Amino acid sequence: MVELLVVIAIIGVLVGLLLPAVQAAREAARRMQCGNNLKQIGLALHNYESAYRVWPAQSSSPSQGKGFITKRGSWFTAVLPFIEQDGLFQSFDGNYHWHDPENAEAVNAKVPAMSCPSVPERRGFEWTVLVDYANATTTSYTLSARDFYDGATTDYANVGGVGTQLNAVLPPSQQLHDPRNCGILKSTAVRLSDVIDGLSNTLLVVECAGRPELFQNGRLVGDGASPKTWSGSSSVTRPFPTGGVWASHNKGFTVDGALPDGNTAIRPGSCSINCSNDNEVYSFHVGGAQTLVADGSVRFLTSSLPIDQLVALVSRNGHEVVTLD
Repeated sequence: MVELLVVIAIIGVLVGLLLPAVQAAREAARRMQCGNNLKQIGLALHNYESAYRVWPAQSSSPSQGKGFITKRGSWFTAVLPFIEQDGLFQSFDGNYHWHDPENAEAVNAKVPAMSCPSVPERRGFEWTVLVDYANATTTSYTLSARDFYDGATTDYANVGGVGTQLNAVLPPSQQLHDPRNCGILKSTAVRLSDVIDGLSNTLLVVECAGRPELFQNGRLVGDGASPKTWSGSSSVTRPFPTGGVWASHNKGFTVDGALPDGNTAIRPGSCSINCSNDNEVYSFHVGGAQTLVADGSVRFLTSSLPIDQLVALVSRNGHEVVTLD
């Protein structure tokens, strides 16, 4: 009996040592798959640029003037043919908004390359208002009531620029003249020659995982809790960050930085990575997040990256000197 108890104790110790190793190996495999997803997205974006001689704009939606009839959509839809999803691309009808019933089947289709396997499964939706213009001559617009619009999720996003509050607290030599539009995938299309800082020094796509659920420092902020989020507008009363649906027009975000506790309602913040997924760089990997650089490489940025270095990596024409080691 004593010998049996000793054997059982030894087996228990071995299992206790083995489980963390197994979990670490699984996470390493998931992180590798996440990096492969970003690599595919990078190839798709470069193939798009080769075909059209321009990067895609981050989104489309009604705007002043002739653009008042523009339909809401995402750059993810534009690159579907370049990630072997031509059938899904053909099923998406660009004559309708992504959230119209005519596109319901397409936008609810899960695309493997758009999801990180380390992220928990969740319902996909946008909880947002919609902006519309009555005609081509008016500058006034109407806002719909905030509502839910379903669609399959994505854990990746482009960074269109830098928040004006964050830009204002940077040293004068580092401040950008047009911070909100300094990224590559932004509100209007950018040519390859516009990336003055160099492709190897500028980000294309980053992880912003877990949306529309709100996560702060690895913790899920449930509905009913104090949201501490700015995403959408000041009318937000529930913790649902926008931009988590791959087909949504709420694509791209400006880096503002989060507070160390994950609060993004107060801007700017000093935390650059993994403090909040409320339209900030965020992953479910330990120690940092994976990013797609404009030269097509995938780099892991650590959670300790200073916010000013993230700003430098976002801007395509800030003339900063940065390295991604």
